[in-house]
Amino acid sequence: MVRAVVRRAALLALVIAAAPGVAGSQSAGSAGVLFGVVRDSAGAKLARVDVLVLEANQRALSNDSGVYRITGLPPGALHVRFRRIGFAAETTMVSMAAGETKELLFALTHVGGAAELDAMLVTDRMRGKMGPFYTRRARGLGAFITRSELEARHPSSLSELLRYVPGVGVQQKMAGEPQPVRMQRSVNNTIQGDCVVRLYVDGQRYDRGNVDDFHPTIVEGIEVYRSAAEIPAEFRTGDAACGVISIWTRDPEAARRRP
Repeated sequence: MVRAVVRRAALLALVIAAAPGVAGSQSAGSAGVLFGVVRDSAGAKLARVDVLVLEANQRALSNDSGVYRITGLPPGALHVRFRRIGFAAETTMVSMAAGETKELLFALTHVGGAAELDAMLVTDRMRGKMGPFYTRRARGLGAFITRSELEARHPSSLSELLRYVPGVGVQQKMAGEPQPVRMQRSVNNTIQGDCVVRLYVDGQRYDRGNVDDFHPTIVEGIEVYRSAAEIPAEFRTGDAACGVISIWTRDPEAARRRP
């Protein structure tokens, strides 16, 4: 009788000791895995396709063989988005059981033509930090300098670059001169000798500053509005009648990639 009681107690202790490990194993095993190959409509494998599971916010890029693999997925109905420049973005739904490993093969379709690809690129540009720059550029008022133009000219300073913009006057910088850049009408008209060109940096006013506070290597784009008639509502203030220059700086990561 005593031996039976001891055996039962020992067995119970083993079960209790093993329980946490069993529970942890079940929890780890409940996450699903989705994998597959992405191809184009002709059957060629596609690299660098962005595959995103929306509900889990888990993503992967397909490799050179078109293969992708996403782990840690919850059970249930999941929406999977496939996206790559030059192809129409598509979303499909997949149902995952707890701990299931499932293969999902997918094919992307080339966009219909250059016009559609251009539309995709324009849409991407309109988002994010530089969105306001490209939105105003599309309106056709003012002068705009893009990053590609900056790289083509290799200016030593922004004031040197602005010499090429019609309607902008750049004076030789003298000691104590806060801002060498003026619109031509304020340079040539002595009545407007105190007329100040307003500066903005990344959408914020930059009072008492100088365009040459920013080296060309860290600038992504420049907007120049030479008169009150050109100034958009976003920059239209009572003290901006002489014109506005808006400087957009580069993201640090982009500046490191392309100095």
